Amino acid sequence: MRSYYEKHRDDKEQLLFARSSNHTFPPHFHLNLELFALAQGEYELLIGERRRRVVGGEIAVIDSYEVHAYEKMGGAERADDCVLQIPYRYLRRFNVARRNLKIAEPVVRDEALCAEILSLADQYLKKDTDERVKTAAIELILARLVERLQFEEVKSKDEGALIRQILTYIEENYRGEISRKTIARTLGYTEAHVSRVFHRYLGVGIAEYINGLRLAYVERLRAEGDERKTIELIYEAGFNSQQTYYRVKQARSV
Repeated sequence: MRSYYEKHRDDKEQLLFARSSNHTFPPHFHLNLELFALAQGEYELLIGERRRRVVGGEIAVIDSYEVHAYEKMGGAERADDCVLQIPYRYLRRFNVARRNLKIAEPVVRDEALCAEILSLADQYLKKDTDERVKTAAIELILARLVERLQFEEVKSKDEGALIRQILTYIEENYRGEISRKTIARTLGYTEAHVSRVFHRYLGVGIAEYINGLRLAYVERLRAEGDERKTIELIYEAGFNSQQTYYRVKQARSV
């Protein structure tokens, strides 16, 4: 199965809230945790390697880097739904509560909770809402979901789980000393296996991907008006030299 990585969503780290849009998306994945709450209508969702029918009163919780796709069913009938993509910075408490376990069953049947999520999203997750209010609403939604979700240990041969571990580790450490060797040692795999799985999912090498994150970090700070010298931002982002930064920047501009 072919899927694509929505890296632009990870780079922007923006909360996405889409309401009643009759969503149809091909297979893709990203760092954001994704929630799909459906009050009315019918969808077929691909989550991982399994297709699921989702109907009114159900919520799908799609884990970070889990391949997923949407297809609306039922012809012209309009659905009442909500897609919520939650950036990693909002997930600290959720990840602590789940104890780094894998979501065993991503679809929850609970009409009251579905209605509650839709209500909270409508009231508090609009674009112009204060960030502190958004954070509180998201944490409440996630806390309610943790109570209903079932979790399980990650299977040793689950490559989908491994790529999530690799990308999460990189996301948390790319500004420091990090390499294929440190990733493999930390996660308990050989360097060759980590490299092979990573390249199969993302189509690039680990070093190239890490430098892309570092470049995006520098560009984001500059876009936000950070007035420090570029050389300070370069080293803060994790680059070990100015030459590496400019080489990566030039390669990305070609």
